Amino acid sequence: MTNNWKYIVLMGVALPTTAALAQSGDAGRKAVDLERYQQAKSIYKAQLNNKKQADNAYFALGDIYLRTDKPDSAAYYFNQGISNDSKSYINYVGLGKLALQSGDEAKAQGYFDQATKGKGKKDPYVLTMIGEAYADAPNATEAQVTKGIEYLKQALERDSKNAVANVILGDAYLKIKKGGEAMSAYDRALQLDDKYAVAYLKKGQLFTSSRNFPEAEAAFNKAIEIDPNFAPVYRDLGELYYFAGQYDKALSTFKKYVDMAENTPETRAKYASFLFLTKNYDQTLQEVEQVLQKDPGNVTMNRLRAYSYLELGQPEKALQAMEQYLQTVGPNKMIAQDYEYYGRILSKNNQPDKAVENLQKALQMDPTKVELYQELATSLAKNGKYDQAIDVLNKKREAVEPSNADFYYMGNIYMMAGEDMAKANNTQKANEYFQKADETYANVTKSNPTYAYGFLWRARASASQDPETTQGLAKPYYEEFIKLASAEPDKYKRDLIEANSYLGYYYYLKGDRANAVKYWTSVKTLDPANEQAATALAEINKSNKKKK
Repeated sequence: MTNNWKYIVLMGVALPTTAALAQSGDAGRKAVDLERYQQAKSIYKAQLNNKKQADNAYFALGDIYLRTDKPDSAAYYFNQGISNDSKSYINYVGLGKLALQSGDEAKAQGYFDQATKGKGKKDPYVLTMIGEAYADAPNATEAQVTKGIEYLKQALERDSKNAVANVILGDAYLKIKKGGEAMSAYDRALQLDDKYAVAYLKKGQLFTSSRNFPEAEAAFNKAIEIDPNFAPVYRDLGELYYFAGQYDKALSTFKKYVDMAENTPETRAKYASFLFLTKNYDQTLQEVEQVLQKDPGNVTMNRLRAYSYLELGQPEKALQAMEQYLQTVGPNKMIAQDYEYYGRILSKNNQPDKAVENLQKALQMDPTKVELYQELATSLAKNGKYDQAIDVLNKKREAVEPSNADFYYMGNIYMMAGEDMAKANNTQKANEYFQKADETYANVTKSNPTYAYGFLWRARASASQDPETTQGLAKPYYEEFIKLASAEPDKYKRDLIEANSYLGYYYYLKGDRANAVKYWTSVKTLDPANEQAATALAEINKSNKKKK
């Protein structure tokens, strides 16, 4: 599954490359392919007393536990494999994978060096598993994935007919966004074994990530044709229907996966993730609570509990759940979305400093999440860090073409900064910010000259530079706003009252009775109970009588 898939992101780990958990022809591997982990464990445990099978059985058991987020159990079986056979090259690979999962690459390389001594150096299975270890490392860097690809190529040099290694190679290429090479690797796997359902699954995933839905559906259906009990394909087919907008079909197909796969916390976590993806937040929480009763340390479920409470508008419960989640997950298991949601939760709980810190971490991990720039800027502005907020929005402008909304938010931050400076009696600095706000809003009126609100924003920025209304800086913008908005007085009522009030007051100060009466009368027409308009008109009439 590619990294673009939302529910996999929620899971926090890539799906296991299940075909690689054991060598071809292995009944245990078949069980893992079907995500029947307990069945697979039973098969491998039965092999532990068989001298020919024990070595790989220890590794396969450890790998299953590692991939289902139980590192302590994984370490036990890898070490037992080495204890059983000090030259167990494959179980040194297991310890290396475990070290990579905990973020210790130097330690991992030491174990891999042990694994490639003697016969291990020529063992394609050992080389394949090292390659997979690097490609599947948490938040793997391009350098790590590239190193994994080199090991996989070495494995294929020694066993060119290895379909499993080709699939893993395809997955590795996909990690570094080389979709063409990935597809070629999957096709080679199918040339070697045209009944290899996993390879069709991978092709379907790749087609889906490139939005080629018809080809993706055909690949998934081919996998089902080969093996109707191949549970994972129903999961991915369900996601395909989701992305195609066929939501009812998506849920029913995904439910087939849940019913077909083994009933484990991992399977329920995937189902909960899909419910979250389809915005069924109440159902997500129900699923979460059921699993957490049996498995309170389940990382995905603790994550989804916090996320769901926020989406349901319960920020206090979301904060409590997120803090509980953070106690169950190590720093190396944190994903960009964790920092994003934590930042949003903290912001909703009036903790802007911590919100900023976490939103920045989310962007560092995933700079493509451009929607986070706005949230980060808002949190900075709430904390009075206006210049930093503007810097963040400028970075967003470098990443994507700015919209009217972007100019609006940026202008608003300049306005907030100016208002703070005005309160501090720093008129010069305040006017600098108000001028910046006007220049920012001007981008809207230039690109959309019939967009009424753009002129309203410019009017407010200009009025702020002329608090006594003596210069009439806002006059042309309020006039243009009235011109554009008057056709829909109900829609713009409040803002039309503001604009007419400004102009009425401006003309009053200028001694232009006719125009002052005109605009204050417009205010009364919009709002007959408007006290300010009534007072202004009374004052004008009073002044006029005195002159007579």
